[in-house]
Amino acid sequence: MKRTNPALYIAITAMFSALLVGGKQALSAIPNVEVVTIVVALCSYVWGLGVALPAVFVFIAIDVAIFGPNTWVISYVIHWNALAVAFWLLSKLKTTKVMQVVFATILAVVMSALFGLTTSAVDTCVGFVHGGGFFFDFANFGKRFVAMYLAGVPFYVTQILCNLALFAIGFGCLSVPLEARFAGNSEDSACRTGRLCISSNW
Repeated sequence: MKRTNPALYIAITAMFSALLVGGKQALSAIPNVEVVTIVVALCSYVWGLGVALPAVFVFIAIDVAIFGPNTWVISYVIHWNALAVAFWLLSKLKTTKVMQVVFATILAVVMSALFGLTTSAVDTCVGFVHGGGFFFDFANFGKRFVAMYLAGVPFYVTQILCNLALFAIGFGCLSVPLEARFAGNSEDSACRTGRLCISSNW
């Protein structure tokens, strides 16, 4: 028998929020080597959007509290929420564990590549002035976007390679025990839609 558990919901959301904040800070000295992508992916893949989206919100809110608002906030809101939705949709795909890892790795690489495009586009047309807030400037967008993106290519490639390795090696190893420990052996889709399910003898 399965049941929802609000306390578990809060605890797991807090745990993933802490992993996101702590994981980012732990690797902050190494440009674009990060574990945020795989933590968001695992959170959404195993627990669903009901945990992943609040965890992402807390992660971004804490980063704003630490570093202050700037254009990166817009990029983060777009990218990390889109990543959570993408891996939640992937969790609906019925396939073998090996193919799940393959699809997850491909998806992580694609989303990492899109992150570079998103941040470049946002930084090209949006600015921020402390005390004045955000402003928009679309003049010569194409030329400025290309220059902005090319300047960041080494960082984007680093992030793509980082996530390629992390997902190829770690996604299957981490998702299987998380599913077994927290979601039990149930095939009930409710466990992946934000309703946290545990067995009666958990």
